[in-house]
Amino acid sequence: MTMQHLRSPSMNRLLLVDDDPNVVAALRRVLRSSFTQALTVECFGDPFAALERLKQVHVDVILSDYRMPAMDGFEFLRQAREIQPHVVRMVLSAASDFKSVQQAINEIEVFRYLVKPWTEDEFVEQIGQALERAEHDRTERELADAMRLQQGELSPEDLELRRLEELEPGLTVVEWGPNGEVVMSLDDILEDTPKGQAPKP
Repeated sequence: MTMQHLRSPSMNRLLLVDDDPNVVAALRRVLRSSFTQALTVECFGDPFAALERLKQVHVDVILSDYRMPAMDGFEFLRQAREIQPHVVRMVLSAASDFKSVQQAINEIEVFRYLVKPWTEDEFVEQIGQALERAEHDRTERELADAMRLQQGELSPEDLELRRLEELEPGLTVVEWGPNGEVVMSLDDILEDTPKGQAPKP
Protein backbone atom coordinates (compact mmCIF):
# COMPACT_ATOMS: atom_id res chain seq x y z
CA MET A 1 0.00 0.00 0.00
CA THR A 2 1.36 3.43 -0.95
CA MET A 3 1.02 6.06 1.76
CA GLN A 4 2.29 9.14 -0.07
CA HIS A 5 -1.22 10.61 -0.25
CA LEU A 6 -1.23 10.99 3.52
CA ARG A 7 1.32 13.77 3.42
CA SER A 8 0.35 16.83 5.38
CA PRO A 9 -0.03 20.01 3.27
CA SER A 10 2.65 21.73 5.35
CA MET A 11 5.70 20.72 7.31
CA ASN A 12 4.80 19.20 10.67
CA ARG A 13 6.84 17.95 13.60
CA LEU A 14 6.18 14.72 15.49
CA LEU A 15 7.83 13.78 18.77
CA LEU A 16 8.20 10.03 19.36
CA VAL A 17 9.00 8.93 22.92
CA ASP A 18 9.73 5.27 23.71
CA ASP A 19 12.45 3.64 25.78
CA ASP A 20 12.66 0.63 23.43
CA PRO A 21 15.16 1.45 20.65
CA ASN A 22 13.76 -1.31 18.42
CA VAL A 23 10.27 0.21 18.57
CA VAL A 24 11.68 3.67 17.89
CA ALA A 25 13.62 2.43 14.87
CA ALA A 26 10.60 0.62 13.43
CA LEU A 27 8.20 3.53 13.87
CA ARG A 28 10.69 6.07 12.57
CA ARG A 29 11.22 3.98 9.44
CA VAL A 30 7.47 3.81 8.78
CA LEU A 31 6.95 7.51 9.42
CA ARG A 32 9.79 8.63 7.18
CA SER A 33 8.80 6.34 4.33
CA SER A 34 5.09 7.15 4.55
CA PHE A 35 5.12 10.91 5.03
CA THR A 36 8.31 11.75 3.06
CA GLN A 37 9.37 15.38 3.52
CA ALA A 38 6.10 16.59 5.02
CA LEU A 39 6.98 15.42 8.52
CA THR A 40 9.95 16.01 10.79
CA VAL A 41 10.32 13.13 13.26
CA GLU A 42 12.28 13.54 16.48
CA CYS A 43 12.83 10.46 18.66
CA PHE A 44 13.62 10.23 22.37
CA GLY A 45 14.18 7.30 24.69
CA ASP A 46 14.23 9.61 27.71
CA PRO A 47 10.97 11.47 28.49
CA PHE A 48 12.82 14.14 30.46
CA ALA A 49 14.93 14.99 27.42
CA ALA A 50 11.76 15.10 25.33
CA LEU A 51 10.20 17.60 27.74
CA GLU A 52 13.25 19.83 27.41
CA ARG A 53 12.93 19.66 23.64
CA LEU A 54 9.30 20.72 23.88
CA LYS A 55 10.48 23.93 25.53
CA GLN A 56 12.55 24.72 22.44
CA VAL A 57 10.48 23.87 19.36
CA HIS A 58 6.85 23.70 18.33
CA VAL A 59 5.49 20.16 17.99
CA ASP A 60 2.25 19.16 16.27
CA VAL A 61 1.89 15.56 17.48
CA ILE A 62 3.36 13.56 20.35
CA LEU A 63 3.34 9.76 20.32
CA SER A 64 4.44 8.35 23.66
CA ASP A 65 4.78 4.83 24.99
CA TYR A 66 2.75 4.16 28.13
CA ARG A 67 5.14 1.96 30.11
CA MET A 68 8.52 3.64 30.53
CA PRO A 69 10.82 3.19 33.54
CA ALA A 70 11.74 6.84 34.13
CA MET A 71 8.24 8.28 33.75
CA ASP A 72 5.02 6.71 32.53
CA GLY A 73 3.49 7.99 29.34
CA PHE A 74 0.56 9.73 30.97
CA GLU A 75 2.69 11.76 33.35
CA PHE A 76 4.89 12.67 30.41
CA LEU A 77 1.91 13.79 28.34
CA ARG A 78 0.50 15.71 31.29
CA GLN A 79 3.72 17.69 31.59
CA ALA A 80 3.94 18.05 27.82
CA ARG A 81 0.47 19.60 27.78
CA GLU A 82 1.62 22.21 30.31
CA ILE A 83 4.45 23.20 27.98
CA GLN A 84 2.48 23.04 24.71
CA PRO A 85 -1.27 22.94 25.42
CA HIS A 86 -2.29 22.56 21.78
CA VAL A 87 -0.13 19.56 20.87
CA VAL A 88 -2.07 16.46 19.74
CA ARG A 89 -1.32 13.66 22.21
CA MET A 90 -1.21 9.94 21.40
CA VAL A 91 -0.37 6.85 23.48
CA LEU A 92 1.21 3.59 22.37
CA SER A 93 0.76 0.59 24.66
CA ALA A 94 -0.44 -2.98 25.14
CA ALA A 95 -4.09 -4.01 25.18
CA SER A 96 -3.77 -4.99 28.85
CA ASP A 97 -3.35 -1.31 29.76
CA PHE A 98 -6.73 -0.35 28.32
CA LYS A 99 -8.44 0.57 31.62
CA SER A 100 -5.64 2.88 32.67
CA VAL A 101 -5.49 4.39 29.21
CA GLN A 102 -9.24 4.95 29.11
CA GLN A 103 -9.07 7.02 32.29
CA ALA A 104 -6.17 9.09 30.99
CA ILE A 105 -7.90 9.75 27.67
CA ASN A 106 -10.42 11.90 29.54
CA GLU A 107 -7.97 13.39 32.04
CA ILE A 108 -5.34 14.65 29.60
CA GLU A 109 -7.34 14.55 26.35
CA VAL A 110 -5.45 11.81 24.54
CA PHE A 111 -6.39 11.87 20.86
CA ARG A 112 -5.68 8.22 20.04
CA TYR A 113 -4.60 5.03 21.81
CA LEU A 114 -2.55 2.75 19.56
CA VAL A 115 -2.48 -0.87 20.68
CA LYS A 116 0.58 -3.09 20.36
CA PRO A 117 1.11 -4.90 18.10
CA TRP A 118 -0.07 -2.60 15.35
CA THR A 119 -0.30 -2.98 11.59
CA GLU A 120 1.63 -0.54 9.44
CA ASP A 121 -1.49 0.61 7.60
CA GLU A 122 -3.36 1.23 10.84
CA PHE A 123 -0.43 3.12 12.34
CA VAL A 124 0.00 5.41 9.34
CA GLU A 125 -3.74 6.07 9.18
CA GLN A 126 -3.85 7.09 12.85
CA ILE A 127 -0.84 9.37 12.50
CA GLY A 128 -2.40 10.93 9.41
CA GLN A 129 -5.57 11.66 11.38
CA ALA A 130 -3.54 13.19 14.19
CA LEU A 131 -1.74 15.50 11.75
CA GLU A 132 -5.07 16.50 10.23
CA ARG A 133 -6.38 17.26 13.72
CA ALA A 134 -3.33 19.39 14.46
CA GLU A 135 -3.83 21.31 11.21
CA HIS A 136 -7.54 21.80 11.94
CA ASP A 137 -6.88 23.05 15.47
CA ARG A 138 -4.18 25.42 14.23
CA THR A 139 -6.56 26.88 11.64
CA GLU A 140 -9.25 27.35 14.30
CA ARG A 141 -6.82 29.22 16.54
CA GLU A 142 -5.70 31.44 13.68
CA LEU A 143 -9.31 32.28 12.78
CA ALA A 144 -10.11 33.07 16.41
CA ASP A 145 -7.07 35.34 16.65
CA ALA A 146 -8.04 37.09 13.40
CA MET A 147 -11.52 37.73 14.82
CA ARG A 148 -10.07 39.15 18.05
CA LEU A 149 -7.77 41.35 15.99
CA GLN A 150 -10.67 42.63 13.90
CA GLN A 151 -12.73 43.36 17.02
CA GLY A 152 -9.87 45.19 18.69
CA GLU A 153 -9.46 42.59 21.44
CA LEU A 154 -5.98 41.71 20.18
CA SER A 155 -3.31 44.07 18.91
CA PRO A 156 -1.06 43.24 15.93
CA GLU A 157 1.86 43.12 18.36
CA ASP A 158 0.09 40.62 20.60
CA LEU A 159 -0.82 38.52 17.59
CA GLU A 160 2.80 38.42 16.48
CA LEU A 161 3.90 37.38 19.96
CA ARG A 162 1.39 34.54 19.95
CA ARG A 163 2.64 33.42 16.55
CA LEU A 164 6.26 33.49 17.67
CA GLU A 165 5.48 31.63 20.87
CA GLU A 166 3.74 28.85 18.96
CA LEU A 167 6.65 28.53 16.56
CA GLU A 168 9.31 28.65 19.29
CA PRO A 169 7.95 27.90 22.79
CA GLY A 170 9.62 30.02 25.43
CA LEU A 171 10.81 32.61 22.91
CA THR A 172 8.38 35.14 24.33
CA VAL A 173 7.83 34.66 28.04
CA VAL A 174 4.60 36.54 28.58
CA GLU A 175 1.35 36.22 30.49
CA TRP A 176 -1.83 36.13 28.42
CA GLY A 177 -5.06 37.77 29.56
CA PRO A 178 -8.54 36.21 29.18
CA ASN A 179 -9.14 37.96 25.85
CA GLY A 180 -5.77 37.09 24.35
CA GLU A 181 -3.98 40.29 25.36
CA VAL A 182 -0.48 40.37 26.78
CA VAL A 183 -0.41 41.13 30.52
CA MET A 184 2.66 43.05 31.70
CA SER A 185 3.61 43.73 35.29
CA LEU A 186 4.80 47.11 36.55
CA ASP A 187 8.31 45.67 36.79
CA ASP A 188 8.17 44.70 33.12
CA ILE A 189 7.09 48.22 32.15
CA LEU A 190 9.77 49.90 34.26
CA GLU A 191 12.42 47.57 32.86
CA ASP A 192 11.49 48.56 29.30
CA THR A 193 11.42 52.28 30.14
CA PRO A 194 14.67 54.24 29.56
CA LYS A 195 16.21 55.65 32.73
CA GLY A 196 14.96 59.11 33.60
CA GLN A 197 11.77 58.68 31.55
CA ALA A 198 8.40 58.06 33.15
CA PRO A 199 6.39 55.09 31.88
CA LYS A 200 3.57 55.97 29.51
CA PRO A 201 0.07 55.85 31.04
